[in-house]
Amino acid sequence: MDKIRLNYPKVLLGAISIFLGCAGQNSISVKENVVSYGNRQTLLHENKLEGIVNLETITVEKHCYALGPVEGLQGEITVYNDEVSVSTVVDGKPWVSNSKETKAIFLLKANQKDWKKSTIAEELNGLDALEDYIRKKLLENDLDVSKAHPFRIETKVPTMDYHIIFKMDNAPHNRKEHKKAKQRFVLQDEEIQIIGFWVDKAREGKLTHPDKRTHLHFVAKDNSTSGHIDNITIPKTATLFLPIYGNSDK
Repeated sequence: MDKIRLNYPKVLLGAISIFLGCAGQNSISVKENVVSYGNRQTLLHENKLEGIVNLETITVEKHCYALGPVEGLQGEITVYNDEVSVSTVVDGKPWVSNSKETKAIFLLKANQKDWKKSTIAEELNGLDALEDYIRKKLLENDLDVSKAHPFRIETKVPTMDYHIIFKMDNAPHNRKEHKKAKQRFVLQDEEIQIIGFWVDKAREGKLTHPDKRTHLHFVAKDNSTSGHIDNITIPKTATLFLPIYGNSDK
């Protein structure tokens, strides 16, 4: 019988290459701080309203922040530092649950422990002004705007328009039905906590509204309501929190 001679260095190098190649295919969950599940296009264009990710699963890790719509478009999910707020509508009014037994149609999530705190020194009127400000501050803090990042704002808001998605029929879903399902509310002179996500170009319009790089939810500090922010005035002296990473994660 002929002896088979193995070139151990080559075999070892080959094995390492295969391992690294396989690891690279799934690296987003390790290297990318912002993790996403699904996208809003499936509900708008494919009528897919089923939940694909459970809050019990995504809140296992500490310092969790997340946002997305409830399965069946029956409310809004906001997670702020592990605290779950699921808002829905009862008798035309906001109603909040803290149940983790909830699934999202799509979701943005980050586990972020360390934050850099600063004061917003100018009044910001509207989501466009806020998005421009977030972009500027990311760049000032050497955070790569081609990548996704979570951010937070805490303030007493003078006025804010928001909605809670709450579909009340079984009509096939599309853009027109989506607008109809938004139950709209106004909040004034309330202390709130905002969790927002700046997304990369690949997720623009899929996890945000068209032509937007940010997606924002809020929770009232008294937990009386929460939801998706449509328009807002951010006052001077509001507090902005940007993520602090290791150098390789910027």
